[in-house]
Amino acid sequence: MNGSEVGLHSEFNGRCSLTCSLSVFGTKRSQTGESMNRSVSSQVSVGISFFLDMMHSRRTSRVPTIGMPRVMPNPRLLLIVFALCTVRPAWSQEHEVPQAEIMGGYSYLHSSDTNFNGWKATLVGNVNAWLGIAADFDGDYAAGRSEHSVTFGPHFVLRKNKRWTPVGYALFGVAFEKSEFGETEHGFATELGGGLDYEASRRWTVRVFDVTASISHVGGETHTSPKVGVGLIFNIGHK
Repeated sequence: MNGSEVGLHSEFNGRCSLTCSLSVFGTKRSQTGESMNRSVSSQVSVGISFFLDMMHSRRTSRVPTIGMPRVMPNPRLLLIVFALCTVRPAWSQEHEVPQAEIMGGYSYLHSSDTNFNGWKATLVGNVNAWLGIAADFDGDYAAGRSEHSVTFGPHFVLRKNKRWTPVGYALFGVAFEKSEFGETEHGFATELGGGLDYEASRRWTVRVFDVTASISHVGGETHTSPKVGVGLIFNIGHK
């Protein structure tokens, strides 16, 4: 091999080596570029997701940087939130509150060693799920004698069960007593008691029992008499 052939061979080998090196470098550069693009795209996606979460929770903060850790919603937390959103309305619908209640029923009163039979009428306007304002009217009769009362006051309800509802009340007003001789006196009346209601339908409720301590102060004397009763309630409107 002469000098010119050696020079051509060296030049050819040098070009081949340079071409191979450039090819390998180009391939590595392409792979590195794709990897960087995927990394940047992933981190940008994380940043957008975190920013949207922050905007949704109405927090004010700077836009997160690329190096911020990934923030992903917890599937269990989302499931709990969804369950609360769906169960709470259902609970509210199960415990609808009537706007007003009208009750009429039977009343038994034991006063001054005498048994009285009569009637009871009550009107309740509900302020919320547990509190109402009641107006109560009673009339009891026995052997030419009669006792009437008109009272007003708070009416309490414990709505924990769909069907069964305990109630309580503290009512104050006026009492009227008529003797067998036709003499009538009036004084102060207090009705402290409660009962248990059973919801037969959306419109009708049964007062299963009603127990009251009937306190009257008439003619300078104070009497505390037990009173029991049952009744039927008509529900007006719901809220």
